[in-house]
Amino acid sequence: MLLFSRILGFEENHIREIERRREQRYVPGKAFPLQATIDVDGEPRSAKIMDLSPGGAGLRVAGPAYARGGLAKLHLMIEDSWVEFACTIAHVRTLPSGCRLGLTAGFASFDEKKSYLQLLQPIAIGSVFRVTPPDEVRQMDPGMHKLVFTGRPGTELNVWRQTDDAGPFHSLHWQMDDYIVQATAGAEMQVYSRKYMIAPAKAKPGGPTYRKLPNDVQDEITRFFRWTMLNLPKEMPADVRTFVQGF
Repeated sequence: MLLFSRILGFEENHIREIERRREQRYVPGKAFPLQATIDVDGEPRSAKIMDLSPGGAGLRVAGPAYARGGLAKLHLMIEDSWVEFACTIAHVRTLPSGCRLGLTAGFASFDEKKSYLQLLQPIAIGSVFRVTPPDEVRQMDPGMHKLVFTGRPGTELNVWRQTDDAGPFHSLHWQMDDYIVQATAGAEMQVYSRKYMIAPAKAKPGGPTYRKLPNDVQDEITRFFRWTMLNLPKEMPADVRTFVQGF
């Protein structure tokens, strides 16, 4: 199942670029409702996800320990979406009430690999956001205080508070490559794509406008934004996380 077929093309050269970071591990946010089941010899067990990487997963599982080198199937589910693929148990550490596993993925097809990497992206992008130091943020709007969070190149989250850095939250602007989400407290989100941008006419100067997005594109951008916000790291201010996750 391809989760973001309209906004994450993931051609083979992009896949190779991601796999260069094969050992990079990403920890899902506590608010991200991703569930995992590991199946060995036809016996499924629920598992706690410790981390995910382009090449596999780290799990904690209750019950008897598994054997290193064994074959398994990993099933990941969130909301009404899921991916499933074969794995090899590469590492086992026995715990007082179960074991900690390191799994190496063994994708059966390119589409299977692409499905998993698409699921991984909101975690990989959200979990690496960091606060930009206040002295590096230009405050351009009178009566507003801007906070900036950056992570992967091409991705940025701006949040505005009223008056100063302790004022109530006002709005946000998130961008990932061509995709944009804007939201104001108490109002619905606005979703755009620069691929649908209309350049301003000379006779009518001003900022760009955007054509209406197809419903499936808008749905994917909205889902990607929400999942990304659910994976923001604990180093980000808790009240900022609560504000952006409220959308």
